[in-house]
Amino acid sequence: MTSAVRATGLRPEARLLLALSAPRWDAASDHAVRQWSDAGVLADWPYFLDQALTQQVICAIGRNLGRHLPRNRSVLPHPWIYSAAYEANARRNRSLFAEFGRILLALNERGVRYAVRKGPSLCALVYDDPGIRRMSDLDVLVERESLDAAGEVLTELGYAQGVPSANGTRVIPHERKTKLFWAVHLNNALPFLRTTTEPEVRWFEVDLCFDLFQKRSAGGVEVGVVLDRARPAVVCGEPSFVLSPLDQLLDLCLHLYKEATSYLSITQSRDLTLQRFLDVKESIRVTAPADLDRLPGYADDLGARRELFFALHHTGLLYPDAVPADLLARLEPDDLGYLDEYGELEGRPTRWKRGFLDRLFDPDRWTELPGASSIPTG
Repeated sequence: MTSAVRATGLRPEARLLLALSAPRWDAASDHAVRQWSDAGVLADWPYFLDQALTQQVICAIGRNLGRHLPRNRSVLPHPWIYSAAYEANARRNRSLFAEFGRILLALNERGVRYAVRKGPSLCALVYDDPGIRRMSDLDVLVERESLDAAGEVLTELGYAQGVPSANGTRVIPHERKTKLFWAVHLNNALPFLRTTTEPEVRWFEVDLCFDLFQKRSAGGVEVGVVLDRARPAVVCGEPSFVLSPLDQLLDLCLHLYKEATSYLSITQSRDLTLQRFLDVKESIRVTAPADLDRLPGYADDLGARRELFFALHHTGLLYPDAVPADLLARLEPDDLGYLDEYGELEGRPTRWKRGFLDRLFDPDRWTELPGASSIPTG
């Protein structure tokens, strides 16, 4: 049986979701799904579909149903829904790759130092099929002094900072309070958008980030040093730069921690998504053992032990074989009480009443929050 389905205490639909969303299908994945099907377990299929969407793994499920279980489609009712999601996402990602490649080419020509983060980098270098992972935007790490130059590139390409209008035909500038809040509290510029008539995209979005750490974080690293370590790679069809293996793993873990503990993310039900844990799992897989061996010392140097252990610990609960036990032991902090806390970003730390596995697949976990996030979004 795959490591994904060894997590105890999960309802049958959640166990099947973990098995069917495997990015790399193997004999163990096939056995787990067929064993579940042969058992004839009655399932809440509307709940399963909702979780496949919420956990952002519907595309991987669609690929696996169509490619790896051609004679066993009856494992799910209406399998075309999942296959259609995969095919639509593959088309969507091709459109995003073409647009993002145009941006990367322009950044190269302007001489802006940068590194591509998260989605486009993962789709290009970690996942063997970019159609199984949905991308939302182009995340680019730049030095703060390069922000104006990068912004000019985007403006020349038709981008503007704001939110899409109701009909999606223009970008409406942000309110002053939103601009002020982001400038004071967050580690990235307000997103740049360009509307499009492509139905599967709606608008293109670019996020310029100038720090891997949040402003309230105890740790930190100089962006210039991170960019010095960036490695060349072809992303979106263009010669580009991506984070070094250790910095990529650090970045994913920091982002996972931020989203999992933010009031805003929780109220929008995007705090815990299976896709983020898969990103960490797959990035560990492609990171050289020598680099993983350096990770605990690297975390201590940057003051990131809490965030890294949080992400790897919870990834290990879902995928025990993915996270080396000795790595977790070397990263483990003295106090583990923070693992069940949230609200640090807003300065209002609060403790969950239930454990991680109880919350992960509960769409109503946000109702436990005592108040809404203070982060303006308009």
